[in-house]
Amino acid sequence: MLPYLFSKLRRSGGTILSTLLDSKTDLLDHCNLTLLVRGEDKARVFDGKGLRTVLFDDLENTAEVERVASNFDCAGFTSLFCKQDVNHGTVIINTTPGGSVNSAAAFIRGLGKGKALTGTSNLADQPITNAYHEPRAFTDASPDLYPYLQHRNSLTPYAQRTTDLTVISTGLSSGVKTYIIMPPTIYGIGTGFFNRLTIQVPTIMRSALRTGQVLQLGANDGDVECVQCEDLADLYILMARRVVRGELEDMPSGARGIYFASTSRYTWGEFAAGIAKALFEVGGIKTKEVKKVGLEEAAKEWTGGHQLLCELNFGSNFRTRPDTSRTLGWTPTRTKDDFDSHYLETAKLVMNTQK
Repeated sequence: MLPYLFSKLRRSGGTILSTLLDSKTDLLDHCNLTLLVRGEDKARVFDGKGLRTVLFDDLENTAEVERVASNFDCAGFTSLFCKQDVNHGTVIINTTPGGSVNSAAAFIRGLGKGKALTGTSNLADQPITNAYHEPRAFTDASPDLYPYLQHRNSLTPYAQRTTDLTVISTGLSSGVKTYIIMPPTIYGIGTGFFNRLTIQVPTIMRSALRTGQVLQLGANDGDVECVQCEDLADLYILMARRVVRGELEDMPSGARGIYFASTSRYTWGEFAAGIAKALFEVGGIKTKEVKKVGLEEAAKEWTGGHQLLCELNFGSNFRTRPDTSRTLGWTPTRTKDDFDSHYLETAKLVMNTQK
């Protein structure tokens, strides 16, 4: 069966695509590139650049998802997919939104007749509600990540985690090798053709522009991790290239195929203060003072009222080590200084998009 590299791209798909096209890798010498896109306007842009596209509108139509996947050597769910056969490989980058358990499973089933980015919020604790405490640091070299995720999801179902578990279990039952990349907070300005912003920092910035002040969730000042979007794209392409070449001997898959991508750490206090300073400097807000709020108010502002999503992504703690990713040859170059300095550039772009 063909391999499946799963990585819910959220808003990193464009950066991965542009990095792939601009890189000196020979990946595209051994496979075709097809983009699954939503909307004829986007398809026309890609077509104009000589890229092959497939229009796709409804990820919840699982019969259609499975049919589309079956037409390719390898297919993807908001992700990059590569066939192991280096002579007839197909790479598909799906830029539609992720998060559907059923469509993720349907893509893999389709492969049985044609790869995906998620996130370390799967491992995050819940210090605001005191629902779960996790002092451990996780390594992607551990054989215990899959059962740990199953245990966490049995206690508190979380849509992203449920999707990842479904990808792994469906791959195991279908004979499809799956590879899941779980990055932490993704930062930086992307290099794609459309949206170039990530999620967490711009979300807080837009909220501050509405309310006039940067908010911080609760009193928790625990530390979490980050990765710059182009460094993350490099890991994605590194793994895709290995899959295309069939270099899978030391590349764990399935229950062991979970890969981390952290490079630096920050605290929620630093996060809020950096955003406030940047927005103040570009004239977006009139105070650098950060206001601490409860979970209900923060969720209303940032996640449409979804409190679990808010706590895991804006007020949790998690620690990971990308030991296996680095063993594969991933060498990210950005440091904590890059993270600290990215707020201003992001604030300028957010302000421009608000006009």
